[in-house]
Amino acid sequence: MKSRDGKPHEKPHHPHWPLAALLFAFVFAVGMLSAHDPSTWIRIKVGAKILSSGSLPRTEPFSYGAAGAPWTTHSWLTDVLFAKLDALGGPLLLTAFKSLAIAAAFALMLPINHGSPLVAAGLLAAGSCAAWAGFAETPMVFDLLFFSLFVRLLRPRHRFRWTDAAAAAGLTALWANLHGSSAPLALWLVGMKVFKTTMRTAARERFGYWAMLLTCLIAFSWNPHGYGILAHVFSDAASGSSAWRASLSSPAGLFLLAGAVACWFTLQQEFVTTLSSATVLALAVVLPGLRPLGVLAACPVAALALGHALKPREDTWPRILRWSALAAALLAVYVLTVTRPLAPSGGYGAPSLTGAVHFLNTSGVRGRLFNEPETGAELIGLSDRPVFSDRRQTLYPEAFRRDAADWTHRFRELDSVYRFDYAVVRNRRARAPARVIDEDPEWRLAYADDRALVYLKKSGVDSWLVPQSPFSRVTPNRLWPDALDAALSDPRAAPLVLEELDRWTLTAPDCLQALLWKAYALNRLKMGEQADRLLDLVRERPALSWDPELQALEAYVLKARGRADEARALGRRARRSARRLGDRGLADAIAAGL
Repeated sequence: MKSRDGKPHEKPHHPHWPLAALLFAFVFAVGMLSAHDPSTWIRIKVGAKILSSGSLPRTEPFSYGAAGAPWTTHSWLTDVLFAKLDALGGPLLLTAFKSLAIAAAFALMLPINHGSPLVAAGLLAAGSCAAWAGFAETPMVFDLLFFSLFVRLLRPRHRFRWTDAAAAAGLTALWANLHGSSAPLALWLVGMKVFKTTMRTAARERFGYWAMLLTCLIAFSWNPHGYGILAHVFSDAASGSSAWRASLSSPAGLFLLAGAVACWFTLQQEFVTTLSSATVLALAVVLPGLRPLGVLAACPVAALALGHALKPREDTWPRILRWSALAAALLAVYVLTVTRPLAPSGGYGAPSLTGAVHFLNTSGVRGRLFNEPETGAELIGLSDRPVFSDRRQTLYPEAFRRDAADWTHRFRELDSVYRFDYAVVRNRRARAPARVIDEDPEWRLAYADDRALVYLKKSGVDSWLVPQSPFSRVTPNRLWPDALDAALSDPRAAPLVLEELDRWTLTAPDCLQALLWKAYALNRLKMGEQADRLLDLVRERPALSWDPELQALEAYVLKARGRADEARALGRRARRSARRLGDRGLADAIAAGL
């Protein structure tokens, strides 16, 4: 099974096409099942703007909180590609394109091993799962591909070829336009190859590699910002703009450590590859956005280092089949720990504000919007409404970012300055951050679903809509429905509560919270059969499979119905879901309430 065709000067280089195809398919599946990032919405919007105007933005076009601030994109070609793919096939096509790039990056690293492709494939498969935080639809996925291409291009020990110089220049130009802030890595990788050739290399060879570096330096400037992009090197990798970050205590951190140790053993035999990986590993420690790339960089040196301890083995079909079975098990673990709890929780491909945006559009809501920084990107992507803020860290002044992040304590001050007309905030029931708006007499809740709340200012331009609000006795911004108890105990108020719950369901037909609250109310009013029918209806909805607050709410209603065993099981599931999402405060609140 093992190919023995590698040239002596390329050793260790062990291509294995059947295993490469299996690894490619595995990483492609991981990419398709990855979590999403809200910033993709902005990239698609920027790409569409570039296509329509024929030029890059120079000032902020989407946020009135940063109106007129200088801002542009350093990944314009990615933005245009994403906009085109989204227009042609939506999230499925864009996610598939992204997954192809990631799968190619990992498959390209497979032949770099000491005669044990199965070990290398196992490392790369595990590494792809550890690097999941970088698998969202962002320009960083191209860093993975270009790093692999440069390692494969610069690693072989053969005579200099001008075709290699042309390929390096072309890759550099593409990298500079697809993700300019990370593209200086291309110059560094070529520079290390040049440094290597200064030692015991013929003068003609040294001249060729210096010419390669010069060509790459020129090609690097073939982007709209020229060499000015160097002022923004690794800017997005260092900022907090991404929704996901790989901790050093996570599996990604273990790969970074293993790669650093492996570099000690491989430096003599694989100078360029080792220094390339060591550079990325060092950067990944201080730049969280580069940690997925660091995981990929650790895999080839780790595979080479293991060659000192493991003997080459024949890769028979039974061994490949066993590897496939282990890969399938690893993919199942990935689905349980990453895909199920994280992929539906928001970001491109899993929108959470579609109901709120639909309400705004159909109701004719206008004026100045308030939103949390976390929801700004999706609002930019789903509508043409200027947002108050988003998570682009380099766009807003530090004082503005601090005030926007602390809006639950400073909302009235912000309102007095910016004079909001309506607000869209996330429906986070456990901590109820929107309670500050509930308690403000100038505001009225107008819409609520499982993911978002919409408030209108009574004195704003949408004041005519305030009397149409379905909410007066019901306050959805709560985790538990016991807030209804006082009204339900009053025979005159109870029918009004049911009527209000019905109006809530009509305005947000997909809202499980409304159905569960009505089931709770019906149970309190001794209408248990109707409550059970609503509970059965809720269990058919997919949101219940991952949302810990909805799981806890159903457990609370089941407990009130006297179905204690079901309530305990669902409560445990809700706590597990909360911990998977990294929200220990919610897990504690669920434990206390149930």
